[in-house]
Amino acid sequence: MRYYTKEGALLLRGLASAAGTGLSPGGEACHSILFAPSSRACPVMPAVPLAAARAGLDPRATAGFAIRVGVDRAVVTQYDGTMAFAIADGDAVLLVAWTPASVPPSDTAPLLAAIGAACPVPPSALLLAWDGGEPAARAGPLCEAAAAAVTEALVRRDGPSGAKPAFFIYSRFGGGHWVGWTPEACPYYPCHHREGQRCEYCYCPLYPCGDTSLGEEVASSTAGAVWNCSSCTLLHEPAVADHLTRNPMASLAELKRVISRP
Repeated sequence: MRYYTKEGALLLRGLASAAGTGLSPGGEACHSILFAPSSRACPVMPAVPLAAARAGLDPRATAGFAIRVGVDRAVVTQYDGTMAFAIADGDAVLLVAWTPASVPPSDTAPLLAAIGAACPVPPSALLLAWDGGEPAARAGPLCEAAAAAVTEALVRRDGPSGAKPAFFIYSRFGGGHWVGWTPEACPYYPCHHREGQRCEYCYCPLYPCGDTSLGEEVASSTAGAVWNCSSCTLLHEPAVADHLTRNPMASLAELKRVISRP
């Protein structure tokens, strides 16, 4: 799954299925999810199908929410392999929880209920999206990511917003805690000690890529085997960062070709 902003919308791409608000109870095929503002040029058109069509997506395989606030007020959280996306839009809280694992039809309702109950306020609209990998999704990580996203979204509803969605990641270094990442004043910069390195993609959207030329699987004391790519500098290369910004769905092979160009 990739996420990015485009023309005032927040797009989640590369999904397999989704369930929740406005969708079939057991889930249905869904390739994209949007947080989309209404169009000033076409105010009577539904925001999500219109934004999908403008982004070159199939509206029939796209779900999402219409928003009245900017996507700069959105919050993105990552807990291990799961992620959540939340926006507090007036009195409404809109939430998407995503997992790379699979969600059987019989599990969608219990998972949606658990995610909603874990949040500090009940989401006004909630979608659960998944990629369909193995094993089956667990409620714990989804609930952790969702609760953190909604909590921070409520803070940003009345506070100052940033230039783009805020990003928080759960770290176990020094005890489990949430870390809000910004490229400014990053305590780890320069992580690779390379002059001119770029940091827009500090938390790699390709992770875990599984490419043994860029990383390796190592044993973890808390989570079994994990993908370690601490020495990878691919997305820190200026040409690659620029290419990924222009082409947010670029494949790993495509990005590696960019860096190999003379």
